[in-house]
Amino acid sequence: MSYIAFFVLAAAIVFLSVKLSEYVDLLDKSTKVSGAFIGGVLLAAVTSLPELFTSLSAVLFIGENNLVTGNILGSNLFNLAALGACCAIMFRGFHKAKVGKHHVVTLLCCISVYALIAVAVFVKNVPHIGFVNIVSPFIFAIYVICLLITPKTEESGEQAEISLSVKQLTVRFIIAALLLIGVSICITYVTDDIADKLDLGKTFAGALLLGLTTSLPELVSTVSLCKRGNFNASVGNILGSNIFNFFILFLADLLSFRPGNTSIYPHFTGGSAGFQSMLLLVLGAAASVFAAIMLLIKNRAPAKKMLGHVSSVSCGTIMVSAYLLFLILSTAL
Repeated sequence: MSYIAFFVLAAAIVFLSVKLSEYVDLLDKSTKVSGAFIGGVLLAAVTSLPELFTSLSAVLFIGENNLVTGNILGSNLFNLAALGACCAIMFRGFHKAKVGKHHVVTLLCCISVYALIAVAVFVKNVPHIGFVNIVSPFIFAIYVICLLITPKTEESGEQAEISLSVKQLTVRFIIAALLLIGVSICITYVTDDIADKLDLGKTFAGALLLGLTTSLPELVSTVSLCKRGNFNASVGNILGSNIFNFFILFLADLLSFRPGNTSIYPHFTGGSAGFQSMLLLVLGAAASVFAAIMLLIKNRAPAKKMLGHVSSVSCGTIMVSAYLLFLILSTAL
């Protein structure tokens, strides 16, 4: 019964997230807010709602903090794999498309957060501010910086006839978001039950089940945008979602104050949870570095067609391989 419930809830997450993305797109066309800001911040936050509420419910209701680390780091690694697959397969379209240079800065922010998490994972007895790990406030600071550097200027876009008013779109957006919150909380309980039945580690269950499921909205929107040739919005959605996911780590740590709760950053010597967190950390950072290399080559050498094609295919393949390598090494543990 748990398995059926898992797939039903996963389908509901995809449906609701797609509807939310549609409402955000229509709001983009109906308001004067920058399309880059809406796509890279609002849409990214919307498609990360499953990660947000599954992680917070794991901390507040279940008390399984290791699910949070696996969910966030696993989602980010899967997001990069999805982007890498699209860039590798549709390398010609990626080379022709315009991709904003600010995406590289967002990637550098993500890599900086990976470095901070490495301190919590590899260093024993990291100082705490009360019950909060000292690295968490720095993660929040990087997230704020990333928001501030996101372009907010108005962009010219395609005009479209919209039958719904801004008020109607906003109401529908709020209703879909609330439904998504409820479904996300439910799937956390189901994932915890499946992890117990299959004797999976909490971090691995978070990365494989929660990480994969909560990343489905990003996957659907990424493939759809890339097929339409809008790689700029696709990259912005993935990277915006990843940096927002790191912000969720800060929130989860802030709320993990209940007695008996474990740290959301398991030490790498702390059994399977620590080993899997280390894998996600190292492979996620590596995938982010190759994504940055791919974007840098595209922006710095747009005239070199062959170099652009080779970098898209090779870097994209490495990003996909990082996620597959995590699955192989985790199951072999």
